[in-house]
Amino acid sequence: MPPYADMETSSEPVRVRFAPSPTGQLHLGGARTALYNYLFARKQGGTMILRVEDTDQKRFVEGSMERFFEDLRWLGIELDEGPEQGGPFAPYIQSQRSARHLEVAKELVYRGMAYYEFGGDTAGGAKTDEEYRAGRAAYRGKDRAIAAADAAKRIAAGEGCVVRLKVPDTGSVKLQDLVRGEVEFDFVTVDDAVLLKSDGMATYHLAAMVDDHDMQISHVFRSEEWLPSTPKHLLIYAAMDWQIPEFAHLPVLLAEDRKKLSKRIHGEAVWVRTYRDQGYLPQALINYLALLGWNPGGNDEFFSLDQLIEQFSIERVHKAGAIVDPVKLDAFQRHYVAQLPLDDLVESVRPFCSQAIDDKLLRRLVTVTQTRLGKLSEFGELVSYLLSLPSYDAAMLVFRKSTPEATKQGLSAATTALEAADEAVWIDEQQLAELLDGVVAQQGLSNGDVFWPVRMALTGQERSPSPAECLWALGKVESLRRLTLATNHLAV
Repeated sequence: MPPYADMETSSEPVRVRFAPSPTGQLHLGGARTALYNYLFARKQGGTMILRVEDTDQKRFVEGSMERFFEDLRWLGIELDEGPEQGGPFAPYIQSQRSARHLEVAKELVYRGMAYYEFGGDTAGGAKTDEEYRAGRAAYRGKDRAIAAADAAKRIAAGEGCVVRLKVPDTGSVKLQDLVRGEVEFDFVTVDDAVLLKSDGMATYHLAAMVDDHDMQISHVFRSEEWLPSTPKHLLIYAAMDWQIPEFAHLPVLLAEDRKKLSKRIHGEAVWVRTYRDQGYLPQALINYLALLGWNPGGNDEFFSLDQLIEQFSIERVHKAGAIVDPVKLDAFQRHYVAQLPLDDLVESVRPFCSQAIDDKLLRRLVTVTQTRLGKLSEFGELVSYLLSLPSYDAAMLVFRKSTPEATKQGLSAATTALEAADEAVWIDEQQLAELLDGVVAQQGLSNGDVFWPVRMALTGQERSPSPAECLWALGKVESLRRLTLATNHLAV
């Protein structure tokens, strides 16, 4: 076994893995971890693997695995190996590798780096990370010194037990972390962690290390929450004479209250699926997630996935936690919606339409709202007044600097001119705007005498797309119907 302070890391071809536990939905933090793995692998010409870590069967949620696959595909993160893709190191579902985990657990006991503890089922007795930091002694099992022959007899007799890591009583181990630099761990703060539970299933501490070794993982990107557990993992590598991968412990994601982003506190806002359901574009979410903890340098903020691959560098990942700012995310969303080709945006919006809209009308509604649209789920509300004219007070037709008389004149003249306009005008937004300009000039009126009542007549809203855009979107028949209704309002 090499000295703990001198353990060497891998220089093999880049192979990274994203290894979620199927306990619910894909967390934003998990998605960012997957993204950093993906960017690093693609930039280095390496391999991206997905491995499902499901050894904690009590927390297993049916359908989680499939949702992970769907969300990663939606984000554009392509996998090279995994449960769906297969690969040379299958199976990629951890519970199906339990025989291999048991084999290594027994080997660790044989090598004197693990022991059987009887009467235990989980990691009972272990101290929390807070207690480690307070300097309290770590857990040491009561059966650390039991003879191998005695342990074998008790197991043969059917007595329940777990396998625990045997942490040295003295000494330390060092890690050269790609994000945090050199980190040293004193063994006095490190628990004798459970490696194999009494049900025969390995814990993360054993299963992930065995699978990472067997799958030739070269770099492990994971949350900084795993940093206190790292000495346990390094001990397993050293005990088995395995070359350790490079480790990069990523900063946690924080909510606006500066607390760790968690379902218990922050609800549905922690899940990728929530943002999908609200109509965020994957390119917006990917771009935003990439910048939560990583800075490419310079002033640019907007990057395609290919540009992120080109720019990504693990050396520029921050140590401090990154705050998820919904306002900033919405700004990214509006940018990408505005940049999206119209045909793509129409198809993206369609699932969020609450009522049947024919293709021609939908395309026009999307066109006039594209620069105002954020979350696609807001599309229905954004165009509701174009689909169905809301009630409005007739007094609202009169611009604040106008008069009822000038408003009637402007609205009547605009209606007459629009009714006389041929189809060539109605299919050209610019010509409709010029027609209204002509009405203003011919009648000797102000813009507020014409444009304001036309806007209100068409939408019932003080704020909306321009009158010309609304005319074009609604078409001649519906526009004239609404203008006539407004004229009748003024006559009452």
